[in-house]
Amino acid sequence: MIQENGKVVDVNSQGVWVETVKQSACASCAAKNGCGQKLLASVGQGKRFIFRVNNPDNLSVITDDDVLIGIEEGAFLKATVFMYLIPLIGLFAGAVISDALGFSEGWMILISFSSLLVGFLLVRFGSYSLFRSYKYQPTLMKVI
Repeated sequence: MIQENGKVVDVNSQGVWVETVKQSACASCAAKNGCGQKLLASVGQGKRFIFRVNNPDNLSVITDDDVLIGIEEGAFLKATVFMYLIPLIGLFAGAVISDALGFSEGWMILISFSSLLVGFLLVRFGSYSLFRSYKYQPTLMKVI
């Protein structure tokens, strides 16, 4: 289970709304200043996110409660694979198919990037039905 601390900002008929703050793992990393990732991580650090979380155990929460939220690793991994692999498969499929059909290099590039775009569109519109499932949404674990 991937877990994150948050603060309840609203409880209404739609559900429990929680705010989290993006943290960088660079402070606990042994490489510290020797890694170029620290600069990229610092760009979004401190950014606040507010989103609705599921409360399947009907935990009693009020505004300003500190809570622990989580999402299953398997669901996170499946969502990640879906979002990254579908467009990539489209890109390579477009290249292989256009090469097999004997298209010139210019057409092959155009078809490959068109297939990549189709992959992005599949992810964009396919994710609506797939990720409405509760297992792909954060869940309220406990009140801290």
